[in-house]
Amino acid sequence: MSVTHVSGVFEGGGVRGIALAGAAAAAMERGVEFEEAVGTSAGGLVASLVAAGYDPEGLATAVCSVDWPGLLDPVWVTRIKGVGPHLALFFHRGLYKGKRLEKEWGRLLKAKGIRTFGDLPAGRLRVVTTDLSHQAGVVLPDDLPHYGIDPDTFPVARALRMSAAVPFMFKPVRLESPTVGEDVLFADGAMASNYPIEAASPGRPVLGFRLFQDAGTHPHIGVKGPFTLARTVVLSGIQARYGLPPAKYADETVIRVPVSADLDFDLSPTEAEEVFMRGKRAAGEQLDDLVGPVVAPAGDGAHCEPEERSRGRG
Repeated sequence: MSVTHVSGVFEGGGVRGIALAGAAAAAMERGVEFEEAVGTSAGGLVASLVAAGYDPEGLATAVCSVDWPGLLDPVWVTRIKGVGPHLALFFHRGLYKGKRLEKEWGRLLKAKGIRTFGDLPAGRLRVVTTDLSHQAGVVLPDDLPHYGIDPDTFPVARALRMSAAVPFMFKPVRLESPTVGEDVLFADGAMASNYPIEAASPGRPVLGFRLFQDAGTHPHIGVKGPFTLARTVVLSGIQARYGLPPAKYADETVIRVPVSADLDFDLSPTEAEEVFMRGKRAAGEQLDDLVGPVVAPAGDGAHCEPEERSRGRG
């Protein structure tokens, strides 16, 4: 596999998909250069950091600087004891607004001088979302002109929020479309393509980062009402594919990244570092066989200082 002109494709799979950042760091340390980065949901978040120019150490610092629990910004009705989550699903279509996630990723991208897609080289980043209003998969920024929106002026962090808006958990993202003439709702890109290799540029080798979970680690979840049913449906969509053999594409090399698929954002800096390093070690072992050992000092991985965490309230 050529390591100079690679399309990195990052699979979605819950908040612990940040292990993908560790895997990307391992690839960079072995000389892999990402000409473009493509991702869905958590994979899109990682792809955006790769596209923005974060190096291995920067990826580690970024993952550990995020206040993961603080990314959840509940809608007000969730405060109502007992029935709050059910009312949130009924009236707001989700438990959380998603604005903090957008703000936090906007901060990370701004540190590299990136705000809109116009700040990136053309084709450098693609993320997948789902158009709920028209039941269609959408690639951002490529498909934005269909909605009458100029990609060069569209915030990258907004696109990431659209891709990561897990149904029932986050509210769908509403965009006003001059072309359609009405508001359009967007949600988690995993419903359209969780491993968006179709969005990668043709004619370039693909280095795919796919998540897997050890057999026998799927707990039984009891369904006791609308809220647990919604959560179970989403988790099933994330985890069920782990039991199926992945499809193989031409000119594609797959790095398997171990992860426990989860929607729980309650990660401390130490836990975030552990997830990052697990992905980095697993990818490193596979990449050593493919492209050779580290060509630059690997360092000691993540550096998580509690005071560096961004609270991002608002």
